[in-house]
Amino acid sequence: MGREDINHAISQFLKVCHKLFHEKGDRDFYYTKELLTEDMISGYKIHDWLHDSGIPQQEKAFFRTIINRKQLIEEMDFPGSELIVEVNDGEKTSAVGCLAAYESEGYVVSMSTSCRWQEEEIVGTYVTLEQEDQQVCVANCCFEEQLYVLEEKEKNKAKLMVSSGKELWEKRKLLYPHLRFCDTVQKQLEEARISLHVQMVMKRLQVLEDYFQEFDGQFDKNKVGHGCRGESETVETNDELRRLRIFRTPYGKDEFFGWHISFAGNFPGRIHFLPDAEHGVGIVGYIGKHLPTGKFSTI
Repeated sequence: MGREDINHAISQFLKVCHKLFHEKGDRDFYYTKELLTEDMISGYKIHDWLHDSGIPQQEKAFFRTIINRKQLIEEMDFPGSELIVEVNDGEKTSAVGCLAAYESEGYVVSMSTSCRWQEEEIVGTYVTLEQEDQQVCVANCCFEEQLYVLEEKEKNKAKLMVSSGKELWEKRKLLYPHLRFCDTVQKQLEEARISLHVQMVMKRLQVLEDYFQEFDGQFDKNKVGHGCRGESETVETNDELRRLRIFRTPYGKDEFFGWHISFAGNFPGRIHFLPDAEHGVGIVGYIGKHLPTGKFSTI
């Protein structure tokens, strides 16, 4: 591996970090001293990279931002445990970064300096004084394409930990990145305390998330499926019934939320939403009981 390969690996690493910081909102970054002190190739450390005139200034500036604002971790921070990883054939190393990620249930962002660091999961031997050695794996991200896999793992893990509407509201951005929620939905979700009911709501929100992930600006209710439908003309033209379906969007505008899908639970429920072509997302305005219609005051 030559200097050009190393520079490319650092550039990839910074692109992944940039996306995590600015698109995913994940700004917790920890690094080990090896990032600063070890040769990446013979006679070429990160210090040399920072003084390389061929490296774009914006890459250097972003790297300095990472280092200046984030936290150094060392072996002494983990006196009772170790995670040993085989880097090359027969060559093993104590991977402090992987250890920190494993014990905090986080993930690793690696540079593609070897085949091991390019894998979606880093497998190693977890050694502690309290128990026998065991094989464990840590989620790893080396390329931008792997961010999707990482995101899916984080979402699935978060779903398993949701048991109330309050938790669902707190994790909405992670679970449903292509949906936006009106402020009114927070109280509606916080009133949902039955786990089965929350799970039913989550299933229908996932239907909307799947659709708006591929949303091209042209809304098609048939592609949403699951009985997606608009309101009747009676509802749309009745001032009182229409008013009940108007909610203020996260962008500060009052809009009529006519599209909706049903969900089961401890009552027959509805999720009212609005396709937002301008921002390429779906906006959820209401999650709760069936709103009144011309035939029924409520259900």
